[in-house]
Amino acid sequence: MIRQLTESDRQATLDFLAVESAFNLFLLADIHNYGFDTEFQQVWGDFAGDGRLRAVLLRYFRNFIPYGRDDFDAGGIASIIQRHVGEGGWDRWEVSGKSEVVERLRPYTEGFLDWERRRSLYFAELRDGGNLSGLRQELPTVVRLRRMTPADAPVIGDLYRRIAEFPFFDREREQELRHSLETGAARGYWLEYDGRAVSAVKTAGENPYSAMIVGVATDPGFRRRGFATQLMVRLCSEVLAEGKGLCLFYDNPEAGAIYKRLGFRDIGRWDMVPGRQGATASRAASAAP
Repeated sequence: MIRQLTESDRQATLDFLAVESAFNLFLLADIHNYGFDTEFQQVWGDFAGDGRLRAVLLRYFRNFIPYGRDDFDAGGIASIIQRHVGEGGWDRWEVSGKSEVVERLRPYTEGFLDWERRRSLYFAELRDGGNLSGLRQELPTVVRLRRMTPADAPVIGDLYRRIAEFPFFDREREQELRHSLETGAARGYWLEYDGRAVSAVKTAGENPYSAMIVGVATDPGFRRRGFATQLMVRLCSEVLAEGKGLCLFYDNPEAGAIYKRLGFRDIGRWDMVPGRQGATASRAASAAP
């Protein structure tokens, strides 16, 4: 049985997700920060016949994150995603999560998720900052170190749109960035040169226990100067000093080598599958295998 979760389900939901807290960082953080039912966020649970929670689906704006264990109702989870896509009339959405969980949805979502454009990323975790202090260096005087504020969202968004690795950072994503900085669900640093952002790194999914490092970016004209590494050192050190763990995902081997030098270690894979352009709930039939 699948039903929408409410505040009365909080402890049972958090206990279920905490079994794999690193992979469920976004789910834990979004529930902690925004609760169970807002204009931009909803949470559903799939329960076994004995009342045991076996899967959770979270919608944050147009992003869906499923997580489940054992024999959860993948078809039912997929149908909720499909219904919201159809009712919203959206032209862009995404499903992401632990690779093994996302793959379970594939037979039911071929019509409205673009599996040919799926990205499968390495998922890495940083447990301590033992490597960070030795990598810290002074930044050159030509750039100015800035802490991200909500007012910086447009200049940070402009940086991401200049970089090929961020093809979908549109105005809506920029608004989400502003919102996360306003609410404290994210923080970050960036480097300013001649009024423009040339490098940035930020967190996402911040909660009392952990944070995700995302948006590591450097303008192509300013690469190979160690800018992103220095921003990472500063941000990771700050978060770890608060007693929180850190996670990130990557698919670039060069970036992976940098992260491992900082102390990150691979613990699994994370998949992101975009919506199929032109698909609607009425035309995208989700067939059982």
